[in-house]
Amino acid sequence: MSFEILQSEVRALPVVARRKLMAFMVALQDEGRDGYAAKLAQKIDERSPDRWLTAEDCERKLGLSNESK
Repeated sequence: MSFEILQSEVRALPVVARRKLMAFMVALQDEGRDGYAAKLAQKIDERSPDRWLTAEDCERKLGLSNESK
């Protein structure tokens, strides 16, 4: 299957299926990163509020907020 056909097939998927596919692709990419899951779990389990990020901080760091443009 060519990349162009694959793109067309993915574009035709319903939104929920595309989201599942994206999650699968991210998980697949992360499988090859040594220690990534453990490091991520450690950050998720962080108990100290001074180390937490707000939703706005996350959006800014990801370039999703209006302020970052």
